[in-house]
Amino acid sequence: MVDHGPDLIDTFVPRGALLERAELYERAARPDTTAQPGRAGGRASGGASWLTYLEELLERSPSGPSVSGPQQLAIFEQYTRVLRALARQVPLVLVVDDLQWADAGSINLLFHVGRQLAGTRMLVVGAYRPEEVALGRPALPLEAGGVAGRRERHPLQPVINEFRRIFGDTTVDLGQAERRDFVGAFLDSEPNRLGPSFREMLYRQTDGHPLFTIELLRGLQERGDLTRDAEGFWVEGLTLDWETLPARVEAVVAERIGRLAEPLQAALRVASVEGETFTGEVVARVQGTDEREMLESLSGELDRRHRLIHAQSIRRVDGQLLSCYRFRHILFQKYLYGSLDEVERVHLHDQVGTALERLYGAEEQFVPSAVQLALHFQKAGVTEKAIHYLQQAGDQAVQLSAYPEAVAHLSRALALLKSLPDSGGEGDRLERLEKEVALQLSLGKARMAKIPAPEWEGTITRARELCQQTGKMSQLCWALGHMSILHYVRAEYEKARELAREALSLAIQADDPLLVMSGHWYLGFICFGLGEPVAAHAHLERVVSFYDPQEHHQPFVFMRGSDAGLGALAYDASCLWCLGYPDQALNRSREALALARALDHPFSLADVVCFAGCVFNQMLRDAPALKEDAEELMRLSKGMGISSFLATGACYLGEALTKLGQVEEGMDEIRKGVVTKESVSARCYLSGIFGALAEAQAMTGQPKEGLATLEKALSFVEETDERYYEVELHRLRGELLLDQGHMAEAEASFLEAIEVARRQQAKSWELRATVSLCRLWKQQGKGEEARQRLAAIYGWFTEGFETPDLVEARTLLKALPS
Repeated sequence: MVDHGPDLIDTFVPRGALLERAELYERAARPDTTAQPGRAGGRASGGASWLTYLEELLERSPSGPSVSGPQQLAIFEQYTRVLRALARQVPLVLVVDDLQWADAGSINLLFHVGRQLAGTRMLVVGAYRPEEVALGRPALPLEAGGVAGRRERHPLQPVINEFRRIFGDTTVDLGQAERRDFVGAFLDSEPNRLGPSFREMLYRQTDGHPLFTIELLRGLQERGDLTRDAEGFWVEGLTLDWETLPARVEAVVAERIGRLAEPLQAALRVASVEGETFTGEVVARVQGTDEREMLESLSGELDRRHRLIHAQSIRRVDGQLLSCYRFRHILFQKYLYGSLDEVERVHLHDQVGTALERLYGAEEQFVPSAVQLALHFQKAGVTEKAIHYLQQAGDQAVQLSAYPEAVAHLSRALALLKSLPDSGGEGDRLERLEKEVALQLSLGKARMAKIPAPEWEGTITRARELCQQTGKMSQLCWALGHMSILHYVRAEYEKARELAREALSLAIQADDPLLVMSGHWYLGFICFGLGEPVAAHAHLERVVSFYDPQEHHQPFVFMRGSDAGLGALAYDASCLWCLGYPDQALNRSREALALARALDHPFSLADVVCFAGCVFNQMLRDAPALKEDAEELMRLSKGMGISSFLATGACYLGEALTKLGQVEEGMDEIRKGVVTKESVSARCYLSGIFGALAEAQAMTGQPKEGLATLEKALSFVEETDERYYEVELHRLRGELLLDQGHMAEAEASFLEAIEVARRQQAKSWELRATVSLCRLWKQQGKGEEARQRLAAIYGWFTEGFETPDLVEARTLLKALPS
């Protein structure tokens, strides 16, 4: 300082602190209190001691505001010399914070120092807020010839531009840092047991902004929303108040908003009512201003200059462009919304909701905004409109297989409906009944993921009761159809068939083609489960012949939550295989899967994968394909939260693994799947799953356990009438008995299997059972009898000669005496 910047005393370093430091330094350098010329650090450049030289310098340069200082350029040069001298001794990092508040002289000094950095071991780090710099500085005051409200360019801006020209792009945008990492790291700077949901909410509230994060967390701690447990870890309290802004955060936000002219503040208050994301044209309509002028203010003043919002997207609806903006931070929106009183909020929600309605009109693209509209009208007290849009949002969510969201919207709508005052009139009562019917039917579709859980049963039962009161035949038909699905999933087949027949009868009376086809679809899969492939195929073929994906996919999904046409193709593949048409079955399976993937409705796709994939490949004995389909079914089910499909997928995956050699692992999967299916009362198709488990038990040398499992499966068949797999159960029982040497009992089981297959007219099952019987007869020396029986059934087939069962039959035929 003495050698290179004496005029910086009291500017760069206060003289008092400098003297104190010099005295300590002098004593350390001269322990005997005698000056020692030549000691390092003990002398100034002229030979006198540092302390003496400094004291003389300070006497010549007294401090005080009246003392005239050197010219600015000289000061800049002294700063530069001092910093370069320091940098020669040690690498020097100079951090200058809050440059947005720096005066012009300080910014000029930064520029001067910056240009002298070359060849030094010095790094200058300057921090500033771009939004503050973008605002500029007030121009000259009025008394000095300035213009009211006029602002000039911020003096830091040309300096930054010049540094970029000299050094390249040295700017680091902290806004692009991974803010989520910061939130986690800051939380973990103290011991805590705050889980993922808390961390996600903190990030959402602060967007990782350091000041907001720190202050919001501190506010939660001070209010007791976060407390320390007995071990000193921070944990969540009984309640968490995310709405109250800490004073410092509110002050920062208030300062940013307070700089705006009142018309801009008013525009942002309207925007805050629409939400964190808002529409420029809506703000213009509510404000009663020209849309072009409003968009210029939003994009110019509020985005590029004040950096409070940013333009997000633009879209065209019914020929009109709609401009979407977003608050740069959710706390700006929360502050502005919180500044409104209750009266203002009600009026603005009504006006915003009405403006959105008029902008979107009757466009289908409007449906995704239904949730937003419902919120506006609910807060405005327009309950009927809120109910309408919640139902619209729920129906849209069902079509997207977003079942939890659909349930939430429709449950809210029902709660609002119950809150409406009752006028006591008959007309009003009937109108409310009809609204509740529509909501309950929609809720039934939304709760399909929970079939056959009690809440789903309660919804459908209530819908049926209401339909009987209103006398609406088509709605009653729908309710009866879903009741039949409930009993089918529970493996209560006869009750399911009774309800499905009633639904079909009502649909025919109503003369509604989609409902009629739904009725045939219900009866098709129910008859298949009952082991009646001929009747099942007849019903399903009606649907397949009627079905046009382009015309019927969306109506089916909207009406019942999944595509009955796709479902009919899937079930019919299994029917065709049972009836002895393997090639047609394979083609239909591929057609169903390809079309379902192209249409991409998750629930319908899961239904198709289950039956055109898993059930079909189980019967076809294609283990690799079964494994692939089971894994896809599980992925789809997890995405939608459908526990019954997920458990079914686990069972089929286990079966595939056992057939691919991973027997123990496969058996574990099957058992876990069975437990889950039974826990949710989804018992349909358990007979086939028990058969797969018994077969796997035999593979591990446990034929007795396998036989016990088969007895359980056959008892299940008698209890439920689920007979689609009955033939194979008898055949497997014969194979396990044969392994134990019980030839007579085995033969009886094979003959029973053939008899059941003939009753069902299930040629493929009959062929497989006949191969088992004829193999036994060959061992017993009844080759001629075996050849005649096998040749008869084999000769019936006209296709599918490369499928496993026909290849096996042909091989055995060649080995039998002719």
